[in-house]
Amino acid sequence: MAVTWTRAWWRWTGGPTTRPVERVVRVDGRSRADEPGGERQAFGRWVKRPRVDGGKRRGDGCDRRSLSPTWVLAVGCPQPAGRGGRGVGVGRDASRLAGLQRRLQGIAGGLAVYDEAPDNVSSSTYSSTPSLPGCRVAPGRRADAGLPLARVTSNRIDVEALAAMDGVGRFREVLPMLMDPVAFAEAFVSGDAAGGCRVPSRGMERHRATLRSCGVASDARSRPAFAMKAFTTPKKDGRTARLVLDARPLNDAMRRPPSMDLPRLRDFIAEVERHRFAMQCDGVSYFYQFPVDASISRYFGIGMKGCDMLLNVLCMGWSWAPCIAQRASNVLVRDLGLAWVDNFLVLGGTLDEAERNVAVFRKRAQAARVEVRAEGDDALWQVRSRFVCVGVEFDLAAETQRHRLDPSWAERWVDGSGMTAVLSGRATARQFAEVFGGAVWATDILAVPRCHFAALLSFAGRLGGRMVGAAAPVWDEVVDVPPSARRELGALRKIVRENPWVVGGVPEDTGSVLWTDASSRAWAALLEAEGRFVDGRQGVFAGPDADAHINLKEMLAFAEGVVRLCWAPGAQRCRIDNAAVVGAVAKGSSSSYAANRVLSRSLRVAGRRGIVLRPDWVPSGGQLADPYTRGTSLPRFPAQLPLPRSRATPFDLF
Repeated sequence: MAVTWTRAWWRWTGGPTTRPVERVVRVDGRSRADEPGGERQAFGRWVKRPRVDGGKRRGDGCDRRSLSPTWVLAVGCPQPAGRGGRGVGVGRDASRLAGLQRRLQGIAGGLAVYDEAPDNVSSSTYSSTPSLPGCRVAPGRRADAGLPLARVTSNRIDVEALAAMDGVGRFREVLPMLMDPVAFAEAFVSGDAAGGCRVPSRGMERHRATLRSCGVASDARSRPAFAMKAFTTPKKDGRTARLVLDARPLNDAMRRPPSMDLPRLRDFIAEVERHRFAMQCDGVSYFYQFPVDASISRYFGIGMKGCDMLLNVLCMGWSWAPCIAQRASNVLVRDLGLAWVDNFLVLGGTLDEAERNVAVFRKRAQAARVEVRAEGDDALWQVRSRFVCVGVEFDLAAETQRHRLDPSWAERWVDGSGMTAVLSGRATARQFAEVFGGAVWATDILAVPRCHFAALLSFAGRLGGRMVGAAAPVWDEVVDVPPSARRELGALRKIVRENPWVVGGVPEDTGSVLWTDASSRAWAALLEAEGRFVDGRQGVFAGPDADAHINLKEMLAFAEGVVRLCWAPGAQRCRIDNAAVVGAVAKGSSSSYAANRVLSRSLRVAGRRGIVLRPDWVPSGGQLADPYTRGTSLPRFPAQLPLPRSRATPFDLF
């Protein structure tokens, strides 16, 4: 069995052998002078790999620019032949490895040990060694490497019939990207659709027969314009995998797609909770039901050994694919319910209305030849009051409609290995990104403002900026999660573990309006009720606040108004002339750590008082609190409203 160097450190290649690899040791040494002569004689030959210093290689989970020259020792395996004739020395005494590790600890900054033979490798095998500081261990093979592809339908949607149902024209707008080679070529930024990119895939040859049998892909008779890397990701059943194409070369060459027309999550939930009954179903292998013209499929090539393949269906990984799928779904559920990519939800205020809408949806799906299936154990076309959709559990039969996280998803997120690693303070960037993505999803569904997790947001922003700015992001790099971010994540984890029901509905309006404004030196907040100012506060910025950004000053003015003037429970309208503050209040978070801290204080006070804040933007000329930030004293309350300089109507930006 050969041992070869790749981007992911050491890998095993080749077939079974009677002398399997027992251990491979990698040492981040200081210099050639530190090479241990005794170990070289007893355990094998040390080999210095070229181009390891200066960041030339990537994907190994550490920053190469900070490493010294690297030495590698292989123990207990047959003599391999490395790339370009370079070999790795082999020792004969694997039983003395423990003593070798102790001696190496004094001369090396880190040590990584590969414990498993190649046929018995799992990602859990490769974990950092706490007793050896600076240790960097190669990631194991993908957990889904041995999973078969999930059942893929051979059905193809009649896209022309679907376009004929499109009364709005949004699907017809993107249909040429599937059927018109000229329109597809015009979407390239440079105007040159010749392509020429080829990136080979690993381990995909064993799926060739499956892809060919269901008509998803066919062997390429000529070189594809873009032959890209394909990989598989595990489905939620844990037993099968889905095929995804790394279409970044194609995406980079094309212009960005238009809006998906995907509803915002909070709007999706609010619309569902306005009804009492629903029917839910999924599109079977939905992306693969969309046919692609043969002259366009050459842009969706899969780089494989021997013979490349061409996707004959919508490419999962192409930036235009979600837009096309969502707009097609919107045609099927128009005036009947909602769609979230391949999830269809048909709604009704009464049981009869829901069943009528289901009948219409069935006719549309049959006319367009869209194959659907029931979610989970539900019977197809069954109308329910309690169900799980897009990770949200709805209970529409309750006296007050309510929702919460899907309990199975919440359990996986709370007790997952990624969560454990992040809370320990030492996790890979990939693990943190997965956990943080779940945190964003959970806060949206449970209506928990993200500003309460300012340190977590701040660290995620810094890490994301570093990855975006890097020429070659290393997602397997170990990052140190700050204690403050871990504490906030632990608090959110506790909320998600409890998974409380969130009651829907719109609260009753308080009947008052809060006006807040700030200038470079002062702030003002006034409460309007029944056409008059009934209360107000004003002040001057002092200390660090005096030098703060104007957006933060506007947030401080808003916070003072909420804390000092708003007491009545219900929906509180707020008039603000700063779009950044309006957006932060509407979303429950800001991109600024300081603004999140201030907003968190405001929302905690509002929550204790039963207040739901409804921010609206007004132009500066229509801001009634503006004069009181520029030297004008507050009037004696109650007071008549001043005439605004602008008659513009306030509106909600979000």
